[in-house]
Amino acid sequence: MVPGNSTLESVLQIESQLHISHKKVLEYLKRHNKATRAEIAKATGLSNQTLTRLTKQLIDLNIISEDSKVSGLRGQPAIYLRIISGVFACIGIVFEHDRIVVLVDDLSGENLIRLSKEGTFLTAELAIKSATAMLNEAYSKIPSALKTLGIGISISGFFTNIEGRICSQQDPQGWSKIDWQETFAHKYHCPCYVENDGCAASIGFSLSKAGAKLHSFFLLLFTLDIGGGFVFEGQLVNGTYGNAGEIAALFSSDLNSARPTEGSLYNYLNKVWEEPVTNENIVSAFNQKDTNIKSWITACVETMKFPLKSIQSLLDPEAIIFTGRLPIEIQQELSEKVVVSGPSYGDVYAPTPTILVDYDQNILEKGVTAIPAFYFFNGS
Repeated sequence: MVPGNSTLESVLQIESQLHISHKKVLEYLKRHNKATRAEIAKATGLSNQTLTRLTKQLIDLNIISEDSKVSGLRGQPAIYLRIISGVFACIGIVFEHDRIVVLVDDLSGENLIRLSKEGTFLTAELAIKSATAMLNEAYSKIPSALKTLGIGISISGFFTNIEGRICSQQDPQGWSKIDWQETFAHKYHCPCYVENDGCAASIGFSLSKAGAKLHSFFLLLFTLDIGGGFVFEGQLVNGTYGNAGEIAALFSSDLNSARPTEGSLYNYLNKVWEEPVTNENIVSAFNQKDTNIKSWITACVETMKFPLKSIQSLLDPEAIIFTGRLPIEIQQELSEKVVVSGPSYGDVYAPTPTILVDYDQNILEKGVTAIPAFYFFNGS
């Protein structure tokens, strides 16, 4: 069932009653699940008086609620605020080389619907057709009372000079002709936001507790290829055409060179192993100190030197985040072995970012459904 215009009008009616301070409160609650007014005031800089007024309005709009938790033997129990489930939802579509995933998440963070189709989607037309079928199925299951903030879309590729158009490695001509607003926004009567996969994952991480603690970070997403995204003071840095963070362009174009990607690892092991390559036997071989995997990691460490130095020199992030479908054990090994170098004079060196591994391998899925919320929170 495709939603009517009334769904969008309902969201706009509620949003018209909210301003940026309301959204700061909601953003903090989304990150932390629940919080006291004192915690929100400290994090947002809002005064207690202002926060009391804002939270009352959000409670009256039936967006957040209060609950209490006994804080100990002394004093009054702390009053916690949380986002009410069943009010707002965000939809996400992940286009990957070997699968398409459609998700519906409640604004409170709960996943309500997840539909996935495995396969090889060689044309944009086939991928869009499959995604639309799953999206129609998802909409048929969404409760009518749930208001959709928008559809987030993630796809590996770069934006062209036509606004909103993206070119992907699989069927470049086909993808670059897709009008996302016509294909999804107009049909489903809700805003549609498109990001490449690195930026989508960066948005997801920025709305996590770990991401909220960082002043800035550059995220590296290891999938079939390498995606990247830069977040500064909670804002995604997109660039003129939306192509900031295209870290893959800094790696060698030699297909035989080692790259920290699932595709590179699989191709390498397919050549040296005489058995099918799966994540399970990769992890097993890694734990048994397989020399082939160790050699591949060593080669990747070398190929990562220039891209990481470029990130450090141009952006100076507080942290560099590793995440994605590459086995966590290998991401951890890479994080321990790579060296990020910055400028130095004599024996005085510039500070370098901390390298962190995000152990949530579903960050891309969480990120794509976070895209509508991210732009909702950052709107005026």
